[in-house]
Amino acid sequence: MATTPSPTDTPISGRHRVAVIGGGSAGIGVAARLRRAGVSDITLIEPSDTHWYQPLWTLVGGGQAPLRTTRRPEGSVIPDGVRWIRRRALAVNPGARTVSLSGDSELTYEHLVAAPGLQLDWDGVPGLAEAVGHDRVSSNYAPEFAPRTWELIRRLRSGTAVFTHPASADVR
Repeated sequence: MATTPSPTDTPISGRHRVAVIGGGSAGIGVAARLRRAGVSDITLIEPSDTHWYQPLWTLVGGGQAPLRTTRRPEGSVIPDGVRWIRRRALAVNPGARTVSLSGDSELTYEHLVAAPGLQLDWDGVPGLAEAVGHDRVSSNYAPEFAPRTWELIRRLRSGTAVFTHPASADVR
C-alpha cells in the first residue's frame, strides 16, 4: 500500500459515501475490501498514528513473535484511495447520518462501518487493575503486557497457570 495523504490534508466537510470508524484490523480490512470491490469515496476515522496488529499479540504472549512486528505507522496500512481523518469519533446520529468528531467537527455519510475496537476495562474484574503487570499477572490484550506473558510461561517450573478470555456479547 502506498503512503496515504497526510491526515491534516483531508477535508472533513461534505458528504462521504462510506465512513469507517476505526483504523484497527477490522476497519482497515473492510476499507481494503471495499476499495478492491471498486467503491470510491471511503473515509477512515482514526485518531492514532500507530496501528497495532492485535491478533498477533497472542503469538507474542506465546513466545512465537516479537512485539515490534505488530506495530506499524497507521498511514502505512491505510489502503490507496482511502481518506484518513485523524480525529476521534464521539457520537453517531444515524437519523441524520452524521458522525460527531473531536475538534468540534461533523462528518456526513451515506454508509457507515463501525469498527471502533475494544475498550479495556481492567476494573471490570475486582483486583485486576492493581494486579496486571505485577507479580505473575499478565495479559495479551495490551502491548505492554503481551511479552511479559511469555516470560512468565518460560519461567514457570511448577504450579498451575490459568488462562482466560473475555466473554463476548451474544449479538443476534
